[in-house]
Amino acid sequence: MAKTKLAPADALKREIQAVLDPAEAEDRFRSGHGRYDGFAYAAAEAYLQLAGGYDAGLYPVQHKHRGKSHWWLVDDSGRVIDLTLAPRESSSFPYERGSRRPFRYTPAGISRRAQAIVDRVKAARGQTAARR
Repeated sequence: MAKTKLAPADALKREIQAVLDPAEAEDRFRSGHGRYDGFAYAAAEAYLQLAGGYDAGLYPVQHKHRGKSHWWLVDDSGRVIDLTLAPRESSSFPYERGSRRPFRYTPAGISRRAQAIVDRVKAARGQTAARR
């Protein structure tokens, strides 16, 4: 089986990680994976939203490993965008076992945790945050 290739950290990934505080990650979301452990779902959902949604050629993937759920995105080249990994950080996570999954439906169209990340990124850019 071919080893999954990680996408290099792009500007959007760096923007998102710049607004994440590892101390704010809830233990129930931690899987022991990457510097930004605890933000896998919310950061991936925020990335997808900020990148332009599914039209950007991205899709979410999830895999439960050692009793914990982990989420990431896959780009149109088949590369993994794992928002829990800091730039130049690598992983032996079994990404190839993941399944394509949609993010959970919410009436707002995005989870509260992901929206908070989007708002922080937009504030850092000097843009107006989304209104609820």
